Amino acid sequence: MKILVADRDGRHAEELCAQLRSQDDSFLVMLVSAGENLLDAVQRSSPDVVIVDMARPDRDGLDSVLAQNAQQMVPVLMFVDDDDPAFMEAAIAAGVSSYHVGGVALPAIKPILRTAMAVFERMRGLQNKLTEVQEQIEARQTIEAAKRLLMSHDKMSEPVAHRFLQRRAMDQQKKLAEVAAMLLHDRKIGEN
Repeated sequence: MKILVADRDGRHAEELCAQLRSQDDSFLVMLVSAGENLLDAVQRSSPDVVIVDMARPDRDGLDSVLAQNAQQMVPVLMFVDDDDPAFMEAAIAAGVSSYHVGGVALPAIKPILRTAMAVFERMRGLQNKLTEVQEQIEARQTIEAAKRLLMSHDKMSEPVAHRFLQRRAMDQQKKLAEVAAMLLHDRKIGEN
C-alpha cells in the first residue's frame, strides 16, 4: 500500500512514517516535500491513501484536501491536535474519509487505514450510483421532452411519438436519449 504523509508543521511526519513502516513491510510511505502542495504530491506519488497531520486545524489545509479530491479522489485520513466540531464537519464535507483528534497509537493505525479505505470505497460506489441514476433521469426527461414536442407540433399520440423515436434510434444505431436530444436540438435550430 502506498501512503502519502502530509504534515502541516513537520513535527510528526517522520515519527508517523516510522510507525507506518514498522507496522507493515508492505507499506510504501512517502512524504510531501517541504514547499510542495498536496495536489502535486498526489500526482507525483499516486498514493492509495493520504494522511494529513495538522497540529492545528486550518482552512488552508482543508482547502488543499478539497482541491485534491476535486481533481483525483483518494482516501484521506486527517489527524488534528485540537477538537473543533465545525472543522470536523468541514473536513468530512471536503472529502476526508477518517477524522481523528490527537495522535494515533501505533497498534491502531492499520485498522484505521483499512476502515478509511473501506468507507472511501463505499462512498465512491454510492457516488457512482448517484451519477448513474442522475444520467438516467436526464435521459428520461430528454425523451419525454422530445415526445411532447412530437405530440404538440406533429400531432402524434404518445405511443406513436415513442415508436418514432425508437425507430430513429434503431436506424441510426444510437441510444433513444441521444436521438431525442438531437431532435430537440434540430427543432430548436429550425425555429430560430
